[in-house]
Amino acid sequence: MKALLRVLLMTMGTVVCAQEFAPLPMELDPLTLDAVPYEPVVEVEEEAGDNEDFADEVSEVLDVPRDQTRVAVLGYHNFSKKAPVSQMLLRTSEFREQMEYLRRAGITVISMKEFLEWRLGTRTLPARCALITLDDGWKSVYTDAFPILKEYGYPFTLFLYTKYLSGRGDSLTPAQVKEMQAHGATVGSHSVSHLYPSSWKKTEKQGPEAYAALIDAELGESQKKLSEMFGPVNTYCFPGGYVTPGMIERISGYGYAAAFTVLPGKVTVSEDPLQIHRYMIFGNDGSVFRRAVDFRASQLGTSVATGASPGTLAPDIPVPPFPVSPQPQETVAPDFPSITAYMNGVSGLDITTVQMKVSGFGVVPAKVDEATRTVQWVLPCRIYMPNISAHVTWKDNNGKARKAEWSFNVDPNAPIQTENPIP
Repeated sequence: MKALLRVLLMTMGTVVCAQEFAPLPMELDPLTLDAVPYEPVVEVEEEAGDNEDFADEVSEVLDVPRDQTRVAVLGYHNFSKKAPVSQMLLRTSEFREQMEYLRRAGITVISMKEFLEWRLGTRTLPARCALITLDDGWKSVYTDAFPILKEYGYPFTLFLYTKYLSGRGDSLTPAQVKEMQAHGATVGSHSVSHLYPSSWKKTEKQGPEAYAALIDAELGESQKKLSEMFGPVNTYCFPGGYVTPGMIERISGYGYAAAFTVLPGKVTVSEDPLQIHRYMIFGNDGSVFRRAVDFRASQLGTSVATGASPGTLAPDIPVPPFPVSPQPQETVAPDFPSITAYMNGVSGLDITTVQMKVSGFGVVPAKVDEATRTVQWVLPCRIYMPNISAHVTWKDNNGKARKAEWSFNVDPNAPIQTENPIP
């Protein structure tokens, strides 16, 4: 019986590149996000003394291989029970509804420690996870959000900038931060001054030495001060999402293991650890949260539509005028390595305009070899969607837009040749 239960549970846990890991069918109110999961009834004959073992088996299948986990990093700012909402200010009651949705939808809320261990390869996680982050250090985080997070038992990360940590006005006090640390909070850096891009650009014009000194002051000194106050700090959040090559070049030297942006997208193990995607949850636009928790239609990186759904290409679509791999209508295993277009025979091709889109992923970071005129996207994970549509677009030397598209199939039961496609 245990073997049968294990098969049933594994079947329920099947994922589509794990980013397509769908929750059980549910009714979802687009305004309140209230969800009522549909739970299929599975009649199982009980055996005496088997309940404890069965519970252990259920917990064992919660985690998936690292390359099959997707994390939605949620970014919040300020909260209020009565003040008018804005991008940065969310109604407290709506925050509670969102936390309740995470619980009812079965999305695992993880700590920053668990997130970093997963990225480093020392931990596995469930397929659908959320990481809660709160920027700046508003007092309402303590008065409004913290009681809700504590009630649900959710860990969270406070990205603080040190000049806004005095307790004056609407800012948090160090004592409030320490109290939240005792109940699941992790502290990350949000710089010293939360400078606007104009300040960064002005200093950058003064030369590399002045710019490096400002980076040291904002990113380095904030890490040092916060670590002295609250213990080791190893994560950073770019204020306003403003990030430059100079920051990236120096940031690891301050002891940061990860840095977060404001670009939306599900996080994978293969993502740049110093430019991690985040969904900024706005108080006046509930659509961002809905996209963040929709793992059925999640994309890698920025959310972009392809213009075609998996397997929907009409049968009369002409095959590409150049060799491709996988070939049209070919059936491959979930661990096929790449999608490739060999465009050497295309006359009048402006190779600099070539772009590849893949259903379920949008525009993908395909590498273009100008010498061989080969366009290739190396897959970041195994793919379990049964049908894939690929599109390659380009312009000819006269500026006329061209497009080729094809579909192929994935057999989810085909033998896996690679033990782990993602290190």
